[in-house]
Amino acid sequence: MAEKKKKAKKETVKPLKPVFASANIIYSAVFFGAVTVAMLALPRPEKSLIEQRTLATFPEFTYEDYINGKYTNGITEFYDDTVPYRDDIKKIAAGIKSVYGVELNDTEIHGQLVAITTEEEDIPVVAPVTTTEAVTEAQGSSPVGTTAVTTAPVTTTTVTTEKNINEIADGVITNGQVVVKREDGHYWAISLFGGGKGTTYASALNRFHEELGDDVQIYTMIAPTAGEYYLPSNFADYNASHRKSVDSINAQLDEDIISVDAITALGEHTEEDIYLRTDHHWQPLGAYYAAEAFAKAADVPFADISTYEKVVKNGYVGTMYAFTESANILNDPEQFVFYKPSNKYTTYYYDTAYNFDYEFPLFVDMPVGSSYSTFMGGDMKIVRIETDCKNGRKLLIFKDSYGNAEIPFYTGSFEEIYVCDMRYFDLNAVEFIKEQGITDLLFTMCTFSATGPNANGLNVVLDNPTKAKLEEMAATATTTTAPEPEASETTTKKTKKTSTTTPPEEAKEEETAATTTVPEEAPEETTKKTKKTKKTTTKAAQTAEVTTKDNHEE
Repeated sequence: MAEKKKKAKKETVKPLKPVFASANIIYSAVFFGAVTVAMLALPRPEKSLIEQRTLATFPEFTYEDYINGKYTNGITEFYDDTVPYRDDIKKIAAGIKSVYGVELNDTEIHGQLVAITTEEEDIPVVAPVTTTEAVTEAQGSSPVGTTAVTTAPVTTTTVTTEKNINEIADGVITNGQVVVKREDGHYWAISLFGGGKGTTYASALNRFHEELGDDVQIYTMIAPTAGEYYLPSNFADYNASHRKSVDSINAQLDEDIISVDAITALGEHTEEDIYLRTDHHWQPLGAYYAAEAFAKAADVPFADISTYEKVVKNGYVGTMYAFTESANILNDPEQFVFYKPSNKYTTYYYDTAYNFDYEFPLFVDMPVGSSYSTFMGGDMKIVRIETDCKNGRKLLIFKDSYGNAEIPFYTGSFEEIYVCDMRYFDLNAVEFIKEQGITDLLFTMCTFSATGPNANGLNVVLDNPTKAKLEEMAATATTTTAPEPEASETTTKKTKKTSTTTPPEEAKEEETAATTTVPEEAPEETTKKTKKTKKTTTKAAQTAEVTTKDNHEE
């Protein structure tokens, strides 16, 4: 009986008429062909404003990358990452995603929430891998008052950690994210804090104190994130106490290190807009209140907020949209408000090895979606600021991105300010501090950095080689001993092999100007001369003489 029903069902399915089948094929081919042409022909974006990042670039071809598959993988990544109208498509996708997922009482949950235990441990940090290579780079003219820097090998440090589902940014590992609807009707995205004792951070500061002695006053100011003040109470079991972690760090510090209480300073202004709703950073107003607390601890003058020029940017959607892809966050933008000081100052930018790049304003004009990068354009430069506050105080700051928003508020407090991100600093920190005559050293960052992998960056900058060590490595890398000439045939082969190596005599003469290899045309010229030598002489001594002459001419 069942077989008869199946047979009857099969017989009822009739194939499409040829005309409809052909039309279906044609329409499908036209549709997919149009999409393919559009994907190839339409302009591709270089940046994503809603994700606040630079998109993948088309890879440069090299034979090695082609063989190992890196080149083709790069092409795939480029086309995947730069789809035309990417941001518009992601907005549509966010709207679709908003109809499913975990949402309770106007609250979205993103990531993996873990209940906080009483014993909060630091997030494990993998020991960094450090590599050094010699580089030669043209250096611009340094402004008056800066120290000339000798080009030396650049030390690159890579800290590798196992990818965590709750790692929302490099070195920022959360306990999950929640998007909550506040009483005022606005949505707020908050990263949950997993806690930590901050042992790595505290021990690094103690090392700084031990190596610098009493000549430099050291301060620590750790800022909580929005969850300390604004997280609904029903998520308390998933959010560790920021105060407890900061107290743990302070208990481990040498008594001469001054701890600035940012938690209390911010707690007095929670009715004001001191944190961003759509970003994991604070509002510059929050940075102002923390900077004020530091200025009091350092006993330096501090300008009132009323003396600053207030700048408002509307329609800001920050990093938390990229972390959560919440349609509620995307469709509920906020204001980003920052403040420009009224006193006179000049800002200089350097690379991570303190080679001068350019003089440029402290505030960089950015698209609304990248407003937090208004301060110095981000984290990747060492920045030096000369001010009209002639009190002889020189401040050096090691910070994460939270510290960026503080910098404008110190221009009326210190004569000179050095801004360094612990993740992008290739010099030996203690040596640099002594060379610049620093009087005050501030470590300022959020609790996630102080108790997470970012804290290990402080040990890295302490362990970076000194200039003497770099120069020693540079000499070892660039000095090559020329081989002794042998019989004519052997000498010809060795001449070809060593023709691109800078002779030791020239290396000594050019050592202070960062020795480079011989010009690109040298190998071809050497080959011709070697052939000529081989034809015109047969004696080993004559061959050696001609070869030596050719090498010196290059």
